[in-house]
Amino acid sequence: MPKFIGAVMRFGKDVYNTWQWETLYYKGIKVSGYDRKRAYAGFRNLEKRGIILSSSTGFKFTRKGRDWFHASLLRYHRQAGIQWDKKWRVVIFDIPRELNRERNRFRYRLKTIGFYMMQESVFVFPYPCETELAPYCKSLKIGDYVNIIVAESIGDIEDEARKIFNI
Repeated sequence: MPKFIGAVMRFGKDVYNTWQWETLYYKGIKVSGYDRKRAYAGFRNLEKRGIILSSSTGFKFTRKGRDWFHASLLRYHRQAGIQWDKKWRVVIFDIPRELNRERNRFRYRLKTIGFYMMQESVFVFPYPCETELAPYCKSLKIGDYVNIIVAESIGDIEDEARKIFNI
């Protein structure tokens, strides 16, 4: 899982840095940077496929795009060689109303990583994630309100979860 989170973080940094770099040429040969035409063509392709929407402020994922991104994250797990250990990680949290902003940020992070929401404060994930979530909870100062349970079964919704995670 650390490789996965690292890859997502690097991807985000790469996307940001891509727009900051300028192309360098040496004797007419491109030696660094990126090709703006290819980048825009890629974004146009995603837009035509209904994965992103463009606006004057930038791009954002559509509902279909969020599903596509979620599936991409799951594919990454399989490509990284992370095998499902037949155990579910159930994240349960009861964060006080005074920490509403932190609660929403935490919920958003869980969804971004690819967790399946069973209820508003109960999420499920099939891969080890404890080492990534603990520092994040600590940084938000919500660690006392978050519990991670490793379970062999998640009850009636297990079949549905297996379909979602394609396992």
